[in-house]
Amino acid sequence: MFRRMILALAGWLALVAGGSAGAATLLETSELLASTPAAAAQLPPAYEFTVTTAGDYTVTLEDISSNLGAQARLQSLEVLVTRDLQTVTTFEVIYPAQPDGTIPRATRNFAGTPGIYRVHVLGKIAEDGAGAFSIKVAPTAGGTALLQEAGSMAAVGGPESNKSSLQAKFTVPADGTYQLVVTDRNFPAPLAAPSQILLLRYDGGASPTPILNPLTPFTAVANQEFELFIIATAADVQQAGLYQAKVVNQAGAAIYSSENTVGKMPPAKTIQVPATDAYTLTLADLRFPQALTSMSAAVVQNGAFEGSIAAAGSVSLNLDQGNAQLYVFNVAPDVGAMSTKLLRGTAVTYAEVHLVDASPDPTTPTIYSFTPTQAVAAGNHTLNISDFRFPSPLTRVNTAAVQNAAIVDSTDQLGPKTVTLQAGPVRVLVAVTPPPAVGGMPGNGMFALTLATQAGAPVFESTQGVGGLFNMRALNVPTAGRYDVTLKDFEFPERLRTSWLVVTRGTSEIGQVIGSSTIQLQLDAGTYVLNFLGQPAADALYGAYGLKVGDSTPPPVVTLTAAQSSVTSGGSTTLTWSATNATSCTASGAWSGTKAASGTAPTGALTSNATYEIECVGPGGRDDASVTVAVNAPAPKSGGGGQVDLLLLLAMLSMAGVRVVRRGRA
Repeated sequence: MFRRMILALAGWLALVAGGSAGAATLLETSELLASTPAAAAQLPPAYEFTVTTAGDYTVTLEDISSNLGAQARLQSLEVLVTRDLQTVTTFEVIYPAQPDGTIPRATRNFAGTPGIYRVHVLGKIAEDGAGAFSIKVAPTAGGTALLQEAGSMAAVGGPESNKSSLQAKFTVPADGTYQLVVTDRNFPAPLAAPSQILLLRYDGGASPTPILNPLTPFTAVANQEFELFIIATAADVQQAGLYQAKVVNQAGAAIYSSENTVGKMPPAKTIQVPATDAYTLTLADLRFPQALTSMSAAVVQNGAFEGSIAAAGSVSLNLDQGNAQLYVFNVAPDVGAMSTKLLRGTAVTYAEVHLVDASPDPTTPTIYSFTPTQAVAAGNHTLNISDFRFPSPLTRVNTAAVQNAAIVDSTDQLGPKTVTLQAGPVRVLVAVTPPPAVGGMPGNGMFALTLATQAGAPVFESTQGVGGLFNMRALNVPTAGRYDVTLKDFEFPERLRTSWLVVTRGTSEIGQVIGSSTIQLQLDAGTYVLNFLGQPAADALYGAYGLKVGDSTPPPVVTLTAAQSSVTSGGSTTLTWSATNATSCTASGAWSGTKAASGTAPTGALTSNATYEIECVGPGGRDDASVTVAVNAPAPKSGGGGQVDLLLLLAMLSMAGVRVVRRGRA
């Protein structure tokens, strides 16, 4: 279901540095967008490497899935390498093997410049199959690899909902014989089938060596590195499971151990056990926004399965001092919340709320949890829920304030509400019914949550996307200023059908970016949320987009003047212009052509009014300027105060046949 596509804000608080030299960059990243939760779960992680020296580099992509067994059927691999919102290289390799039985190895060279690069890998696998790949980035002329990783895949476009893959590296501490042991915890039910296992040994060569039977003893030397891949399948009914993977030496001591969830099993919660003693684990339904029909929990400590409970109630456990792992699962397709408590006698040593969001029906609520980092003081507080109505209004919203794993207040109304809280931590639960589907795609919405003291001092504020294909990232702006916010569609493997970014702070929308474009925003210091809403192409499972936020490049400033604002007909003057933050300038009007960013030029002889224009363009935008030079007619000639010369007048009259008689005075 699409709701699992939404990313927790806490995981996004670490921002990626990068970008071009010049303006400071707060965030620069590229991400893959999946069309379904299954496709999202299939995605290998994004890999990063840093180029410190400019030169030629080679990306190598190789299929190593044959080491996973007969069911491994990799059909294709595709890679995207990005830097500073630019596509560095992209290529695809198609399988199966060549006629001679060799597996194609794809390579692509690129000219690297110093900076941080991100690598994304997509793959297609035959139905019910599995696959593994390796990717390497190294100088073309040879030398130490900048990136060398291996990854696994579990199905076409994404694993089935009851499959999960483990990828882990470990190093042996001493020479000796070791063995991998995989133990099914049978919680909430046994796994459906034996796991697919691949164990790779790094011997210092270009490629790791697979251990053909990883469940039998193998020899290793001190400090030798290994990489483990396990694809596990849970039963279809529960679609969840739990197993332990560990590597032990000949004495049975574990040098590597992990508890691994399968399918829909949520990750463990860590419990701090204060002392070795008898404890009671309780499980209760909070009935928010409705009652649950099933629930279960289990505790693992120090590699041992300590016990489980399959319904609301309690179970006794004997625990050692130290950390323990608590697994909570709901089998039924419910939406709700349950609380767990660990008691030592009557003293509560652990209390927590666990959310259930297992309904495949998109019209049922989705539950979100918000926990302020600071504890609240005792007294009245204002809890405010605001619907952004972006891109559609939400259908229904239920909100609950939780303390000590119990609901202290709840509402089904939008807007501010006064809640009375005890001193200590608080948690806010919001159950939201998404908007109706539009055009066959799930409905999307967005809301804001704020918690403030009665005096109005903010305790917590956040924004949350609802529905499918929302990715959210928190952004910390250290100083007030003007910033460029850029959204980029990498068109990998195809152009995105929808690409939309909304910048919010608290309950306020700050700006929007649609498609591949940049906007400039005046931002105050503080935390903002970048809310990305996107859809891959209609026939694609994935798409790739990028985000960048950095100091705005100032726009060009252009000036153009004339040494004289007016000249006599036939006269000339000199033009002077200058442009800052510009990369090119173009003249128009009474002159033309490409101009330098600054200079002077004569106008030439002018016989009529002339307007000169210039436009300059730079990274921060464009600016223009103009100036008009007026042309005046020449002044008429004069002869003695404006009187006509007598001889000239007589000559003119004579030519006209006029007799002139000069009379004497009487």
